[in-house]
Amino acid sequence: MKKFLRWAVWFPAGVLLALFLIANRKPVALSLDPVSTTAPAFATPALPLWLWLVLFLLAGFGLGAAGMWMAGGDFRRRAKADRLELKALKRAAGASETTPSQTPPSGAS
Repeated sequence: MKKFLRWAVWFPAGVLLALFLIANRKPVALSLDPVSTTAPAFATPALPLWLWLVLFLLAGFGLGAAGMWMAGGDFRRRAKADRLELKALKRAAGASETTPSQTPPSGAS
């Protein structure tokens, strides 16, 4: 059922995205100047709209991944410290198993 629902949602979305990308092939110059529409102070080169869309999606993905990586720094640092502590405890436990005990067995006097 999950597989069917996944297909029922993503297949039409993919078709609509493909149709949007095919329909918007004309070059578009993006402008960040809200005052002047004829001679903007900052305008990008004219590229197809689908290319701008893909570039902004990739940029958003990269920024989101970078933000997640930076936010997880404390968890990675704590995991590394825990991993080193666990190795030290295992090493200490292994060393104590191989050396004979210094205490005499019970009942011996």
